[in-house]
Amino acid sequence: MAFIEYSEIGDTPLQKLLGHNVEILKNWDRLMESFYKYSSFDPELQEEVRRAIAYQIGCAQCMSHGCPTPLITDIKTKVAVDFAKKMAQTQLPVTKQDVDQLKEYFSDREIAELCAFITFGTGYARFGASLNVDANILDQQKG
Repeated sequence: MAFIEYSEIGDTPLQKLLGHNVEILKNWDRLMESFYKYSSFDPELQEEVRRAIAYQIGCAQCMSHGCPTPLITDIKTKVAVDFAKKMAQTQLPVTKQDVDQLKEYFSDREIAELCAFITFGTGYARFGASLNVDANILDQQKG
């Protein structure tokens, strides 16, 4: 059970927590939509990064959408996932060497987008984990 009451606004448990402030929810969803609608990346790369973040942070709703792939064969995806795991851990600073490794596979534009996507995903997962979001709340409300 979440640490605060779910609002009546939103479709998912995370949205129902953000729904306590409609403007924040609306803009949060708009930003999320733009990451997926206007992305420079394959949907598979984005999904692997999202899954890595979800499991790194421990957000129940985020994790309920799928486990990380145990063996990533696409090198570009692997580099992005490894970077996302490091970025999601606040005690591990990102170094110039980390970014230089990204530059072997990504343009500066892509690196900026990847960092923004990881930061957004990390914030979303931390929000859910911090308030103990329940991935099954919608099923419980229907039953």
